[in-house]
Amino acid sequence: METSPLATLTSNEEITLRRIAFGIGGGSTLRREDVGRLTKLNLVVSRGNALALTVQGESRIAQRGPWRDTLNRKETDAFERALARKL
Repeated sequence: METSPLATLTSNEEITLRRIAFGIGGGSTLRREDVGRLTKLNLVVSRGNALALTVQGESRIAQRGPWRDTLNRKETDAFERALARKL
């Protein structure tokens, strides 16, 4: 299992990781290839019918500096709510 927190993700994988972090979309609406690689990298884990970030996945999301610039306002608000719940 690849577990490097520094593994390079494609833009699609980054988007899928953010969607999982935000709770946007279910497993059937996300790209299977992306979910498979994120799982292999130990960034996400399946919990029942849902996907959740691992500690490494949460760390990866937290390290993304300019995420505000790449998201629309609705996604930004969802991300901030998700972070507030974890604090």
